[in-house]
Amino acid sequence: MTAGETGEPISFEVGEEAWLDAKNVKLKTLSPKLTKQRLGPFKITKKISNRAYCLKLPPSMRIHNVFYVGLLSKVKRDDKRAFENQPPPVTIDGEEEYKVEGITDMEERDGKWFFRVKWKGYGSEENTWEPRENLKNAKKILKIFEKEMKKKALGAAKALKGGAVL
Repeated sequence: MTAGETGEPISFEVGEEAWLDAKNVKLKTLSPKLTKQRLGPFKITKKISNRAYCLKLPPSMRIHNVFYVGLLSKVKRDDKRAFENQPPPVTIDGEEEYKVEGITDMEERDGKWFFRVKWKGYGSEENTWEPRENLKNAKKILKIFEKEMKKKALGAAKALKGGAVL
């Protein structure tokens, strides 16, 4: 359990922000490199007890919003460095656009490919499924992801044929 100097659990005030330890949160990502160790920060909306708090989570997380205090940590602001929770979008051709950090998964829906996008400056809980046409300014990242997927598929095919070395 995370504790203060007195050995008591850390306490938070309603409205304060906290980081959430990601170890028990199952995120839809294939790439551990793009999965952060902690998520957030999230606003504390209610103190349930000295050991449990309710957090304001984005709807995309689809998990229960009450957490044990040992999974939470204080957000430390540094005046020397500006802390941006989420970077503002970039304007391209008159439209707001967010920067792609990576692609973590892909799936086919009704004959159309969708890609799970990790957005730069956002936690994995904010990943979204995007069609290829929404990724026209992330062609390099998309090409790298597709190359990695082909390499994995080739490795799996070799393993099926008995050509893999274990």
